[in-house]
Amino acid sequence: MVDQTKVTSGFDVEFLMTEEFIRFFLLCSLDTGSIPWASESSGVSGTPPTPYRTVTIIHPPVALQDARLYPVFPDFEGHEHPHLDLAPAYSTRPDELQVTILDSDPRGADISVRVSPTVVDTLVVPPSVRVAGVPIDLALRFEIVSTPRADGLLGDVEVELELVDVSGPLIDAIEQLLSAPDPPPLPTRADILAQLKDTIDRSVPFAVSGGGALQRIETRTFAGDTNRPSAIGVYIDLALRNGPAPSEFLTTVRGDTSLAQNYLEPGMTMAFAFPAETYGLLSDDLKFKMARPKPDDPTEFHYPLMDGDDQIGVLHGISVRPQTIATPGSPPVFTNALVIDVHGEYEVDNWFDPDFHLRLTLRPETGPRGVFDFDIDVDLSLSATATLSALFVGLVTSVFLPQLGIPLTFLTVIAIKAVEHYGAEAAGSAIESEGGMTSFLDTLPHKLVVEQRRWDPLYATDHRVETGDVEVLVNADGFAMAANALFLGRRTWPLTSMVIRSETRAADGAMEGLVYRASDIGRYLATDLRSIAAAVDRMPYVGLLPAVGDIESHRVQLSLEQVHDRIEAGDRHVADLDYAPAKVDVIDHQVFQILSVSQIETDEAPGIARGLLRAEYRSQHAATLRPQAIAELQAELGRPPTEDEIRARVEKIVADATEPGVPGRARVELNRRMRFDLEPSEFAALQRTGILTLGRDQLEIRSTPGGTVYYRDYERPFEPNTPTGDNLLSLPRYKHDDL
Repeated sequence: MVDQTKVTSGFDVEFLMTEEFIRFFLLCSLDTGSIPWASESSGVSGTPPTPYRTVTIIHPPVALQDARLYPVFPDFEGHEHPHLDLAPAYSTRPDELQVTILDSDPRGADISVRVSPTVVDTLVVPPSVRVAGVPIDLALRFEIVSTPRADGLLGDVEVELELVDVSGPLIDAIEQLLSAPDPPPLPTRADILAQLKDTIDRSVPFAVSGGGALQRIETRTFAGDTNRPSAIGVYIDLALRNGPAPSEFLTTVRGDTSLAQNYLEPGMTMAFAFPAETYGLLSDDLKFKMARPKPDDPTEFHYPLMDGDDQIGVLHGISVRPQTIATPGSPPVFTNALVIDVHGEYEVDNWFDPDFHLRLTLRPETGPRGVFDFDIDVDLSLSATATLSALFVGLVTSVFLPQLGIPLTFLTVIAIKAVEHYGAEAAGSAIESEGGMTSFLDTLPHKLVVEQRRWDPLYATDHRVETGDVEVLVNADGFAMAANALFLGRRTWPLTSMVIRSETRAADGAMEGLVYRASDIGRYLATDLRSIAAAVDRMPYVGLLPAVGDIESHRVQLSLEQVHDRIEAGDRHVADLDYAPAKVDVIDHQVFQILSVSQIETDEAPGIARGLLRAEYRSQHAATLRPQAIAELQAELGRPPTEDEIRARVEKIVADATEPGVPGRARVELNRRMRFDLEPSEFAALQRTGILTLGRDQLEIRSTPGGTVYYRDYERPFEPNTPTGDNLLSLPRYKHDDL
């Protein structure tokens, strides 16, 4: 258990990484192949100069096999390196990949990593082992770096790994051989260092930063205490708002690493904590994030709850605090759960505005194999009907909480819980986390993302160091957690921009598959999509289709069975994609085909139109834009404008000239992209299996007594007294054969 009296750095949050935690950090990169298990080198050495070619094989510890929370990729298992007939895949040495934290190392190294590679000579036939089981010590710089931003905050927080030296018994033996009168052809120490640098040196995003901005991040090394595990401490001041204006952030220096203490106990692998003062800072920050300028006076602020352009309520306050349970006659008891309490009023037309408290409670949870996580309870106190409560929860989940910076991983769980408690109406719309500033929830390192990879065209994979045997304290002294066990885990998430572009058909005309847009996979075609590594997560697909023209990007073809497999696997396909009917092909007064458009493409169309219009305007007025901007600014300012002022004015001229044309051009561009049309029965089949929904809350699937499946268009079929005419027939017409 963490001794909270030792959480004394004064920073908002602090995180202690032990040697074992850093070891798992490196093991994660080995499992993704970022650090290769085998690498080849060649050159000329010895007297007389003689060529050499060797393969150096790193053997992860055999315990890695039990530490994985996922199965090894089938194409990798049994092919871990190319010389399994000469050397095993895993090492049984207890010191394999052992990490030692260094303090004040003269080489500038922060850690030392011991490996015992096998070196195979591949110039001889057959290849033979030159060295096996002789340790080499890798001295690495393990540094957390960041980039100052124009607003004074820090962004692009990363861990830099840099190999600065190699030493140990293997290097000593090689140098002794090379110093002999007749040296053999072996790589020199410098050659080995250069080769290993090519495979080890890299930068990876530091997930404790949450991918957002911080005010300050510093580190401190704790080593040499025989009573406590050595550690690298990471100390963070979050970018916290202290006022309603967007530029109002806490700028006070809130911590001092010289005051930090190592509170790790023997057996702990990591620890994370923040002091009691952070509760208040977080509460203020969350409320100020919701401030908006008043429409009638932009210098004044209020706290509306907004759904797009509509105000749906008013925020009174937000508190972050430990949960307590009170019993009569006894003092409150802390439950070691963290509560985020949102208090406000929900505005309801033609009714009173009910007061509400929406409480999110983070509770420690232990899953299979003892893996730790936080469960999230959603509790709403709202004096309203059940249906109204459910709709409100849906709005809060999809609109309000993302504005607070709640991470997408937590929002997803909250949405699921909301549906469980309040029904389908609480699902809300698609959730998109509004990032930018790191939330304290982002900093929780119980599932620390080491790498994000794109093994599959339609989903990405986070590779994580996960924790087990965790002890959590949430009380009046602050928040603290410590883990005693570590695992390698992963989490997949489907592309949020997933779009079905068309279908594929068998020889008899039956629909047999779907073609999905994968516009961003170009940079992965020669890397992740082809990689074979232990941690790869890739599901079968029929094939990849190249980009065509300015409409069709890279696409992925899946059979219907493969689509269903992805949905069933979870987190590999966006559930229930939203499509709307756009046009109909009518034969004999019956809807024969429906041409649809995805909600995602509809939302994208204005941005595409805006970009095209602005590019065209710049091209047409290239000769006059800059002189016009200079002339306007000179007249307004009474002095020559700066380059920044000129660029800003040019942007304004272009925007003002083109913005009125955006809606019309968006309709044109959307129409150019419409390709996905099916018979009503085919759309219904996809909808019934959870692939998509056509006309959410507007279309209802029906069947005739003879078995013909069709859609009936109701504006909102669950509302009483709604006209029930088939409005699909009023849509614009098209001919399927013309597509």
